[in-house]
Amino acid sequence: MVLGFLCALSLILGLGLGHLPLTKTQMPGGEVAMAHLPDGKQFLQQGFDKYQAGDVRGAIAIWEVVPSTHSPGATYSSDEITVLKNLVRAYQQVGQLDEAIAKCEELINYYRKIGDIKQMGQMLTEQAQAYISLGQYRRGIAILCGDSRGEEGRVGVLSNTEQLCSASSALEIARSHSDRLGEAAALGSLGNVYLLQGEFERAIPYLEKGLELTRQMGNTTYISEIFNSWGNLYTKIANRYYSRAQLATQSNAASEAQRFSTSAIGYDDQAIQYFQNSLDLARQQNDTPSQVRALLNLSLPFYRRHQVKSLTSAFAPLPQALALWQGLPNSRDKVYHAIKLATLLQQLSQSGTTSPNFFVSSATQCLGTKPIGEAVELLKQAVLIAQHLEDAHAKSFALGTLGHIYECSQNYELALSLTQQAQMAGMTNESLYLWEWQAGRIFKAKDQMAKAIAAYDKALKTLRSIRTSLIIAQRDLQLDFRETIESIYRQYAELRLEQASNSTGMLDVQANLASALATLDELKLAELQNYLGQDCEVVPIAKPVALVDRNTAVFSSIILNERSAIILTLPDHTGKFNSQLHWLPVKRQEFTETINEFRLKLEKRSDRSNAFKEPAKQLYQWVVEPFASDLEQRGIKTLVFVHDGILRSIPMAALYDGQQFLMQKYAIANVPSLTLVNPTQLKQRRLRALAFGLTKPSAVDSTTFFKPLNNVRLEINSLSATISETLALFDENFTPERLQKELEKQTYPIIHLATHGKFGFDGNETYLVTGKLVGGGDNQLPSTGQYNQKLTMNELYQIIRSIDHNSEPIELLALTACETAAGSDRDALGIAGISLQAGAKSAIASLWQVDDEATAQIVARFYQGLRDGLSKAEALQMAQQIWIAEHPRGLQSHPGFWAPFVLIGNWL
Repeated sequence: MVLGFLCALSLILGLGLGHLPLTKTQMPGGEVAMAHLPDGKQFLQQGFDKYQAGDVRGAIAIWEVVPSTHSPGATYSSDEITVLKNLVRAYQQVGQLDEAIAKCEELINYYRKIGDIKQMGQMLTEQAQAYISLGQYRRGIAILCGDSRGEEGRVGVLSNTEQLCSASSALEIARSHSDRLGEAAALGSLGNVYLLQGEFERAIPYLEKGLELTRQMGNTTYISEIFNSWGNLYTKIANRYYSRAQLATQSNAASEAQRFSTSAIGYDDQAIQYFQNSLDLARQQNDTPSQVRALLNLSLPFYRRHQVKSLTSAFAPLPQALALWQGLPNSRDKVYHAIKLATLLQQLSQSGTTSPNFFVSSATQCLGTKPIGEAVELLKQAVLIAQHLEDAHAKSFALGTLGHIYECSQNYELALSLTQQAQMAGMTNESLYLWEWQAGRIFKAKDQMAKAIAAYDKALKTLRSIRTSLIIAQRDLQLDFRETIESIYRQYAELRLEQASNSTGMLDVQANLASALATLDELKLAELQNYLGQDCEVVPIAKPVALVDRNTAVFSSIILNERSAIILTLPDHTGKFNSQLHWLPVKRQEFTETINEFRLKLEKRSDRSNAFKEPAKQLYQWVVEPFASDLEQRGIKTLVFVHDGILRSIPMAALYDGQQFLMQKYAIANVPSLTLVNPTQLKQRRLRALAFGLTKPSAVDSTTFFKPLNNVRLEINSLSATISETLALFDENFTPERLQKELEKQTYPIIHLATHGKFGFDGNETYLVTGKLVGGGDNQLPSTGQYNQKLTMNELYQIIRSIDHNSEPIELLALTACETAAGSDRDALGIAGISLQAGAKSAIASLWQVDDEATAQIVARFYQGLRDGLSKAEALQMAQQIWIAEHPRGLQSHPGFWAPFVLIGNWL
């Protein structure tokens, strides 16, 4: 579980948060200050000596005597202040973060009382760092910069590297008191917390300003810290591009894969340079802990860019880190350094590959079956050190990592014993779910299915309690999410489906299928939350979709490596709903290739050979045909698809049974998750629409240009003719400000945006093109010298959130000129995501760019169907059927003209 462990350790090892110096002897790496002690207080010296010797617990036991003997309300002496600050540092060293936070609060209150606001600000930064280490990122940001928001309603966005934070925040206190060191620490901490959340654009200005300040001060130690943060930034960006390259390769998009790989290599090279700079400065200062940290962080990009044989080179980072590690005093950091060293040694020694995607492998993949002796010995030492420190959390990670090595070597008894010890030692849910999951895998490997299911149940229960914060925290590298959280859901769902296949009693079959479907639905919620990030919370609706309409059938799917499962939920004669399972004996690669082939051939509208029919028929046979007779016998009229993965990138309406398309027989809708949909009929009375259209050529940057949409006026005029209460605005009148103004004035059940839209890898890269022109300079729109402003998902969410919540919800969001990438299972998440951001019950959107004349006609027919009382799914079906009837032959008979329009969400 290499990647999963490295991700979990990132808070502890990946980012030097830059603790403030308490006295001239205090260093950011975590040393403590030694006060000048008067006679009679030599026990404080004893505490310092114990700390330096690695006996942190012993030091704490001595230092805790001081605050326990302090009289309430009395003034602290300088020595007492020193001890309290040292306790903050020591508590963090042994993982007692709650105690560290409490001591920070005590010092903050004291400094506030005596009016030493500068010192109070420094302790606020210290406290924020402790909260960040606990994973409470928002709390940390609030302490560092406050809850002040810019015009966009977003916290922590810098303009020209300056952000107006609240007056009581750590950063603003440092600025107002000319505390440059405190300001640098707060800036670095803000940069790092945004880095941890994957919000690189927000992290960069803080890190830039922090580096500028530390260079002005000439503080070598802080410069080293900032270099380390920059190295981590570029490593994480490289990770993102490597994972994109891997996904593009899986989608047979060779040029995209090459482009992403080239970008990733460039970022790795920058990361290597920054880590090397940090290492050089640490060596100048003879700072061994910082050298070890820099070498370990350097390892990831270094080994991605060099041959594995470099592992044995004296100049390679791991041998150097290992040699220095032996001389470190015992501490929590030393334990986690050992875990990371062991993990990398095990992975590098057995990988047999130097592929750029080497470190983007499955979290549960075993790269070899032979435990590496050096790695095992390191982990055993880590366990002993953690026991000595009485650090249960660190001990849990050391035991769990060792258990995984033996899991990979198929020594399941020893692996299970170590994993169970890790579970017992685990102090937080953030680590406990890893070991419960690991136990489930081991039980499954031992063919003890009942115990495996029980272990997975525990893991999911634990995960639910922390899911939102953990999913958002892993947003910087979506692959982390895929290989940890997503893997747990998928493996458990597969277990339940296997149990359903092996069950003989109908009640057991249905119970296992119901459990699998609930798990898959949770997975869909987690995927969306991961895609959207922290700015939008995904809130499920507790109402079973299948109970709404007996004429509706629900298709659910899960794509696995060796096979896939299709689950159909239908009403029975008693009014209850039962599910059927069909295993598809097709490997993921073949399934994916067929889906991509279908999508690409649909986009080739000029193809007169109808090459799309072969993959369309194959997919129909795989997904729908096993249930065709049941659908007919039950009189089903509407099919609702809860897609998995790459299936989201294709329109099911264009599946072909050899005689007709699927939408010629059924109305079709897609839902991101059953628990996100509350199907209710559209209210016909007082239908109103707000429509924006972009007709002119546009560009959002120097490389991204969009053609004019010549038929948008026709499209929107047809909407106005069908729904009389329509406000239509075009081009320069389509701005975020105008959108918000009109929504504040009146409720519009329908919002129609006929503009270019791009759905990307995550919410940060998903946007709509507005008519507002911004900026200036070269390489921009020739006629204006300006770019078109983007309307991002988060900005749309902020606009909608600012509107009176008592008003009626948006029934339908129409996005008629958008495009998603073929072969991407994440791009299509953007359609569901943007409708959720807009608070819309449903959305109709295009999967790829369509002839805008065809768009105008299909959209006009769709709105006519809505006006005449059809459900949204039926209205889209009718519009597509009319197109086919009117274009039986010739170029426009190709489904590429009508198929890209999909309905997401409420289909009624």
